Amino acid sequence: MRNLRPIALVICLGITGQPSRAGQSLELWSSAEELASVPVSGPAWSAVKNGADENTSNPDVSNQDDPTNVRVLAAAIVFARTGDSHYKDKVVSAIQTLVTRGYPGGRTLAWARETGAYALAADLVGCRTLEFEAWLRKMADVWIASDGRTLRVIFEHRPNNWGTHAFGSLCSIYAYLGDTQALAAIRAYWIQSVTGPKPALLHYGSDKSWHLDPNDPRMINPKGAMKEGFNIDGFFPDDMRRGGSFSIPPGYTGYVWEVQQGLIQAARVLERQGMAIWDVDQQALYRAAYALQVRLGNQDGAWKAAGDDLWMLAFLDRAYGTDWSGHQDVWGAGKNVGWPYVLLGDDATQPSAASPIWLNIDRLTPRMR
Repeated sequence: MRNLRPIALVICLGITGQPSRAGQSLELWSSAEELASVPVSGPAWSAVKNGADENTSNPDVSNQDDPTNVRVLAAAIVFARTGDSHYKDKVVSAIQTLVTRGYPGGRTLAWARETGAYALAADLVGCRTLEFEAWLRKMADVWIASDGRTLRVIFEHRPNNWGTHAFGSLCSIYAYLGDTQALAAIRAYWIQSVTGPKPALLHYGSDKSWHLDPNDPRMINPKGAMKEGFNIDGFFPDDMRRGGSFSIPPGYTGYVWEVQQGLIQAARVLERQGMAIWDVDQQALYRAAYALQVRLGNQDGAWKAAGDDLWMLAFLDRAYGTDWSGHQDVWGAGKNVGWPYVLLGDDATQPSAASPIWLNIDRLTPRMR
């Protein structure tokens, strides 16, 4: 785990319980120290600054499409870089609102997409209270959503975008809480879902035609997987089925990028806790992205990342030394996290699956060589 770095104590606007690690940042998404020398100009900065300046007054984790979560994360990043208390106040106010409202209602998909960013933002500004920690614990393990499950249960049951978004938020929550036992447990569970055998609680849809072996289903098809002469290596079978049963060529679905958002979130948090998953199952996350961005994308551009999936390319480039970002605008956010501005501050010695120095000398354009 990364060393705790003391920062100025943040008093969380009337949330008065004594925090367990008051004034400390675990550097879950980034840190003020890492960002200190990153320019406050250029497209990466403009994206995160614009996000931070958006309205954050009504955070709603019951709404799976509410952008407040990533705006609050942007505000935390801007505060960490500039020290401007206006942005810290936006983060703290949003957290106070969530704690005051308590149980949010809604489905676990919304909780999975929305919650983790608030933990990451709170950590980045040093906001820690017993009340917020209790709220996060309830969001993860206690409260039951309208679909009858907790966030932890949906992670354990669903091998698709519901489960992977839950994985990302749970990693963020448990890391914020310092619950290394729970963090290690969900990491191990995810690894088993990828490498097999299938965890007993994991439930795939009835259409298993995209699996290499329907009797031995995996969340991500293994390296070299072929079916009827067609390469299915790296596919997420339970999300590929959203475009139809197995066919050559596949029926298009955007869910196969959606499913990766939570995994990239989880991968960065886990890496920064010394529990990296970038190399798991012969770099399953790389194979999954390559299958879409290159193998299918070169045949039909619709498969390439676009819209609120573009931010992932920057994180994948950093992890694997690829150059998928090119000259695209990858600096925004997704449904859960994002803002690759933080990558510009990453230490060159940060552990990773590959040598992740893909930023050129101006540190603003995501190109390597």
